[in-house]
Amino acid sequence: MSLLDSIRAGKQLRKVGIQHDSSAPSLVDTVKITNEYDALVLQANIENWGSALAEFTPKTILVPLSLAQGRFFLQAYEKLEHDDAAVTAAAAEYIASGRTSDPLVPAEARLLEELGTPIQRAIDDLAGNAAGCFMKLSSRSPKDAAARSGVFEAYYARAVRDHRELDDEQKLWTLCESEGAALRFSDAASVIRALVLSERVWQDMTLAMRHPDTWQQNVILRKWEPVPIDMEFRTFVSNGRMTAISQYAYQLYSLRLNDPVQLQFAVAAIRNLYHNLWPILSKEGFSNCVLDFGVISSAHAENNGSWRATLIEINPFEETTDGALFSWTRERDLIEGKTDGLDYPVVRITEARRTGALAMVPKGWKEVMAKVQATL
Repeated sequence: MSLLDSIRAGKQLRKVGIQHDSSAPSLVDTVKITNEYDALVLQANIENWGSALAEFTPKTILVPLSLAQGRFFLQAYEKLEHDDAAVTAAAAEYIASGRTSDPLVPAEARLLEELGTPIQRAIDDLAGNAAGCFMKLSSRSPKDAAARSGVFEAYYARAVRDHRELDDEQKLWTLCESEGAALRFSDAASVIRALVLSERVWQDMTLAMRHPDTWQQNVILRKWEPVPIDMEFRTFVSNGRMTAISQYAYQLYSLRLNDPVQLQFAVAAIRNLYHNLWPILSKEGFSNCVLDFGVISSAHAENNGSWRATLIEINPFEETTDGALFSWTRERDLIEGKTDGLDYPVVRITEARRTGALAMVPKGWKEVMAKVQATL
C-alpha cells in the first residue's frame, strides 16, 4: 500500500486470501464489481486520453502487454506474496549494491526476457541524461512495491543520513518524498521487479483480465517531472465544471501552500491548464472526472508567469476515488457543483500542522523507518 493512501485509509483493509494492504479503486477480492464500474475504471486508463492530451502531460511511451504477459504478472505476484525469504534477500541485495537481483520466479524471468528490451529503450529515450523516468501500468503505479523491494529503504536512508533529529512531521515528509522518488526507474529489471511485487498491479491486472475482448494494457513510461510533494492537486470536474481542488498530500502541512500568494499562483496555473483541457475532455467523454495535476513553481513567488501545471492522471468520478480533503458522502452536492452560494472551484489545503503524524503509518513502512533509524 502506498504510504499516503495507507494513512488516508486509517486502518487495515479487510481482505480474503492476499494479505498485503493496498489502495485501490476496487478491492477485487472483497467487493463485488459490476461491469459498469469496471468500464468506468478502464475508461480512465491512459490509453483513452494520453494521445489526445499529449501536449498537456509528460512525454509518454507505451510498451504493450499481451494477455499472456498479464497472466505472468499475476503468477509472479501470487508466488512472491508467499515467499518472504526470497523477497527479503533480494531487497537486501538491492540495498547493499543498488542492483536488482536476478528474477525470483520463472514468470518474472519470462517478463524480463519479453519486455526488457522495449522497456529499456523507452527509458533511455525519455530520460536522456537524467536519472530515469516515471513508470506505471495503464491504471496505476506500483508504488506499494517499494517497501518490499528495498528501493524505498535505500532512498529513505539516504534522505535521513544527515538529519538524525527529525520530528514526526519531518519524518513523514521525508517518507513521502522517498516514496515518490522510488517511482523513478532507470533500468528494465527494476521496472519488472516493482510490477511483480505490487498488489496494486495484481488488482488492476485482475480487473482488466475480466474483459479479455477489450484488453488494452501497457507498461507506461513517462518523462520525470520535478513536481514537489506538496504541489500535487486533486481536482474534481462535474458536468465540465471544475468544482473542487484539494492538496493531494493532505497529511502534510505546506508553508508554500499556506502563503496566499503562492496558493493563488498554483490554482491559477491549474485553471489555465484546465481551460485548454476542457474541449478535449468533453470530446473524449470525460465531462465527469477527477484530475490530478502537478504544479511546477517559479523560484520567485512573485513571478506568476513561470508557474505551470501538468496533467498527471485522470480518475473515475466515483466514491472509490479518494476525495482528499473533500467527502463524497457528506459533500456530494459540493463536489457536483450543486451547492448554492459557493465560489467554485472550492480550494482546500491543510492549514495547520498535524499532531501524531506517524500514528497511522502502516506497519511495513514503520519497520523500514525503524530499521534505518537504528543504523544512524
